[in-house]
Amino acid sequence: MGLKKIDLLPAVDIKDGLAVRLNKSNIDSIKDYGQPSEVINDFIAAGAKWIHLVDINAAFRSGNNREMIKELIRKIQIPIQLSGGIADQDALDSALSTSAKRINLATSSLLDIEWVKKVLSAHGDRISVSLDVSNEVLIARGSGEVLGNVFDFLSILNDVGCKRYVVTDNSADGALTGPNLNLIQKILERTDASIIASGGVGKISDIDDLRHLGVEGVIVGQALYVGAVDLNAALDACSE
Repeated sequence: MGLKKIDLLPAVDIKDGLAVRLNKSNIDSIKDYGQPSEVINDFIAAGAKWIHLVDINAAFRSGNNREMIKELIRKIQIPIQLSGGIADQDALDSALSTSAKRINLATSSLLDIEWVKKVLSAHGDRISVSLDVSNEVLIARGSGEVLGNVFDFLSILNDVGCKRYVVTDNSADGALTGPNLNLIQKILERTDASIIASGGVGKISDIDDLRHLGVEGVIVGQALYVGAVDLNAALDACSE
């Protein structure tokens, strides 16, 4: 029996209405790539079947791009995983009002674990929870809030039936240095939920490694923008 196919989710981060990339989640190390609609259309034309769409302003608490994002999602014909600063009811309501297939709660949402439990109960499989990790400690990439040991939170979330986690190694995000396979493996061993791996992919073999671990999908950002990874080759690595 062959390897299970996994999803490839090209990342499109939006700040001040433009598609941007951050290096190691550093808001001071940023490059813009023009209109998000053009970047998304290029990914779709190249064969992308998903888009991971992130509101960077919302994540860093410097406003939001909600209206643009609603309009983008309305026009996009492939599934969207929407992320970035979704940590309270207002942000969630805005996300739910779009046709995004999946909505990714921010790591900082776990500061109100009772609210997260209610959201998971109400919206089930449409909700994923972001786990931004530095040395096995949850540290929200946008706000910088330190929450505690990732496995403590994982246990709580497993108990309330979280179906999917988006796991990011903060130190690897945007760095092209390879995903943190050890972290992903440890999380896979401690949950039956689906795992979307994010951060660090810099070459095709990184996708192969993640696929062998058994993740559901992989978010790729920086590597696609700087040409370190070809999207068609990456899609092939996810399905061949």
